[in-house]
Amino acid sequence: MTRFYFYYIKEKKALDMRKIVPGILLLAFLIISALTAFQQGAFRGTVKDKKGNPLEGVKVTIASMSYSTVKLTVRSDKKGQFIQIGLQPDYYQLRCEKDGFLPVVLEKRVPLGETVDSSFTMEEGAPTIGEPLGEKDFKRGNDLFSAGKYEEAVEAYKEAILKEPQEPIYQNNLGICYTRLERYDQAIETFQAMLKIRPQSYSANRSLGELFGLQKKYGEALPYFAKASEVSQDDPDAFYNWGACLVNTQDLDRAAAAFLKAKELKPDYAAVYYQLGMISVNQNKKEEAIRYLEKFLELAPDDAKAATAKQLLDYLKNSLTPGGFGE
Repeated sequence: MTRFYFYYIKEKKALDMRKIVPGILLLAFLIISALTAFQQGAFRGTVKDKKGNPLEGVKVTIASMSYSTVKLTVRSDKKGQFIQIGLQPDYYQLRCEKDGFLPVVLEKRVPLGETVDSSFTMEEGAPTIGEPLGEKDFKRGNDLFSAGKYEEAVEAYKEAILKEPQEPIYQNNLGICYTRLERYDQAIETFQAMLKIRPQSYSANRSLGELFGLQKKYGEALPYFAKASEVSQDDPDAFYNWGACLVNTQDLDRAAAAFLKAKELKPDYAAVYYQLGMISVNQNKKEEAIRYLEKFLELAPDDAKAATAKQLLDYLKNSLTPGGFGE
């Protein structure tokens, strides 16, 4: 019985599985498409003190961990409640401030079309007066980033970090800027510095995994993707990216487990079915591969990989037919 291994095949070439030689299965990391307005999510929460009393006038600053210029501010009402709608699916930092209380910093994910509970408790402490020390430089960096002036934005973010080195969103945006400039070593150093401030940051772990993955250093990427999936156990994208990294380190059994978890969290995740189908073929599980690839085509008939999936399905079905390739 033949054991098949796969490598990347251009879509324009005919797929003859009988001629495929052993190789390495390379999977692209997930790229999330832009989403329309009706699919946006929201944060909703209640702010209380340690005694359970609602706090009015708490400033909640919401900053995207992926898009450096997305930053919104809301304040809690008399009941301590706040809401921010119109958020794209992403990870966000919430910085919560009120004079006479210690600031609270959270990192939360907004899934597709969902409202996320973001309630928290504040502890009395040294008052926070005015905006953070590095905020003006941070805002200047965001403006420069929006204008495509990445080198100048780097310097602005570095100034913000010098004034407030424990603010993770400053490190995050500097890392994004270095990534845009393809200065990957500096981006890695920056996100690693961010992890020292917040070891449980999904965004920093994900970014480090992606940066090492871009350089095909899959062994170094693996622990960061593993941590990201541990931190965000309800995020199918975290498990997808971990699975992709495991495939590139040839750990197909664990990759399949990661993709299955992503499928459990998001049953209509088309890309997951494609990857599970390819793994099944590698493991010579033809019937299983057929089921996964058929589901992929059902969910994404116009996907760029659909032609390959159809050709592969034809081969698999013929191989199971008397007189077919499997005979």
